[in-house]
Amino acid sequence: MIVSMTGFGRASKVIKKMNINVELRSINSKYLEVNSRVPMIFSDKESEIKELINQKISRGKVTVTVSLDKNSNQATNLQIQPEIVKEYFKLLSQIKKATGIKEDIKLEHVLKFSEIFKPEESDDLDEKWEEVKKIMVVALNDLCKMKKSEGNTLEKDILGRINFMSKTLDLIVKQSAKNIKDTKQRLLDKVNSLLDGTVQIDPNRLEYEITMISDRMDITEEVVRGKSHIEYFKKNVKDKELSGRRLNFLVQEINREINTIASKSNNSSISQNVVEMKEELEKIKEQLANVE
Repeated sequence: MIVSMTGFGRASKVIKKMNINVELRSINSKYLEVNSRVPMIFSDKESEIKELINQKISRGKVTVTVSLDKNSNQATNLQIQPEIVKEYFKLLSQIKKATGIKEDIKLEHVLKFSEIFKPEESDDLDEKWEEVKKIMVVALNDLCKMKKSEGNTLEKDILGRINFMSKTLDLIVKQSAKNIKDTKQRLLDKVNSLLDGTVQIDPNRLEYEITMISDRMDITEEVVRGKSHIEYFKKNVKDKELSGRRLNFLVQEINREINTIASKSNNSSISQNVVEMKEELEKIKEQLANVE
């Protein structure tokens, strides 16, 4: 199934005069990467967020942004931790002494350490987090919807190109049959022209040698494998299972077969068709770089 790795999802809800906003953005990545930007009160929820994303997304770099917009009249929910402030001040003093820095230690230096603050204890913190998770699920579904929609567009484009390649292989088969026949005749004419009747040759031996040369030009095996890869490719595109990695592998295999076809055929028309197929493969590879 073709699902794009890029997308955007959003959801929000007002709970107890607090507007909770969740945004998810996804871009290309070989593996699943989840980056969280959440309020400090939820800083310990990163593993839960990753687990939630992992349930519906297998590849891509996903950025989760959660914001809580409170009523301006509400007091801050952060508290200072005096003991930690003292420890950091002591540490800065030691650094100052060790380095010989003359500058005074100022408040702005201490504020660089976010650990000096802690969330205000709140009885409804767990309740808030459960609400945030519900909103996150809605945003995640919105993201997946967009990823599938873009995947449908990619699927149409990729299938159009792969079907073109299948038809081109059928054309190459016909060209190859004519190419082998013409090559055999050219070889036979050339041998007769060189010998010019001055030397008697065994016609059976001559036919055998020409047939051996023709067999080396036969591309039946490569065409059969190429068509098989193409059919398997189309099957995986429609399969429910996410198939980005598998499709990339099949593209490599198709590319290998058509390269062999070009080298064995030694024919300008076939080579031109191979070039067109390789151009389509490159475009497919570019599209697959965005497939989950």
